[in-house]
Amino acid sequence: MKYIVTAGGTGGHIMPAIAIVQAIQKYSSQDKILFIGTNRGMEEKITRQYGVDFMGLKAMGLHGQSIKNVPKSLLINTTTFLKALKIIRNFSPDWVIGTGGYITGMVVLAGKVLGIRCAIHEQNSIPGLTNTILAKMVDKVFLAFPDPKRLLSAHNTLLTGNPLRKQLTELKASKRGDQLIIMGGSQGARSINKAAVKALSLCGQQGLDLKVIHQTGSADYAWVKKDYQELGLNVEVYDFIDDMACVYNKARLVISRAGGLSLAELSRLGIPAILVPYPYATQDHQMHNALFASRQGGGWIIPDRQLTAQRLALEIKTRFQDSEGLSRASMSMKQLHLGDGAEKIVQEIRVV
Repeated sequence: MKYIVTAGGTGGHIMPAIAIVQAIQKYSSQDKILFIGTNRGMEEKITRQYGVDFMGLKAMGLHGQSIKNVPKSLLINTTTFLKALKIIRNFSPDWVIGTGGYITGMVVLAGKVLGIRCAIHEQNSIPGLTNTILAKMVDKVFLAFPDPKRLLSAHNTLLTGNPLRKQLTELKASKRGDQLIIMGGSQGARSINKAAVKALSLCGQQGLDLKVIHQTGSADYAWVKKDYQELGLNVEVYDFIDDMACVYNKARLVISRAGGLSLAELSRLGIPAILVPYPYATQDHQMHNALFASRQGGGWIIPDRQLTAQRLALEIKTRFQDSEGLSRASMSMKQLHLGDGAEKIVQEIRVV
């Protein structure tokens, strides 16, 4: 079989696409895959690392653009759509699969015009604009989270969870570790970083001796590391962690934002979390993601506007010392099945 996989813009769109690529490759080394992304993002670099053919096209969003940029955006996207038609016609795929970003809209639409079976995947509990539009025309809509309000078309949806790379899906969830993992984000999450440094100092003053790994993001790395040293706290500090599988094996509890992929990783491995949703996420989708996990017992929420060192320290101490509660939360997080998407998606498209 032949597939076109398309995604663009952010890692939150690109990495699920890569996970689907890996799952396809696992089923058959004979299948052919072409990845279409933007020509200005990280897609090509990431895709090449996984040995997948890549083509880059321009794409420009309409949402949030000023009136004067709308004609430019329409021209760019029309040109991209025409180029996508040519690429798809030449490649002749069995499926076109999109995981988000404006490039997905043009490529999936071109696939539908040519009569190719098309599918999209939505990583969050509240769909983005592109997927909301595409859901009305594609053959399959794969969901990471339930859609009780039917924000996307109901007749062709399937709840799969998020696709995760095989480095994580093949990681065996061993017995829970003994460390606190603080995920300040690859790009940084300053509110978490600021609160965490002071919260760990308070925990130390209250006699709670913690082993901690803190990923800060590049922007906050220097000052976070310096502050920990000045406070006399022995914390492993990294700006970015490439091998999260190794870190997750050490985790007893995680502090994290509530992006769809982050929750999928935690769910796959059954790691409970204190969730601090990013307050400026589109349509507040991170809060909706977090609410789904917390209502099922997989974690606890601190809204970003309520995040203080005192509140975080109390939450850490309460949760970390409650072994029975952590065990229940771990089981609940795993039972959400938020990280099983790659296998389920590929099974679905191969049986059609």
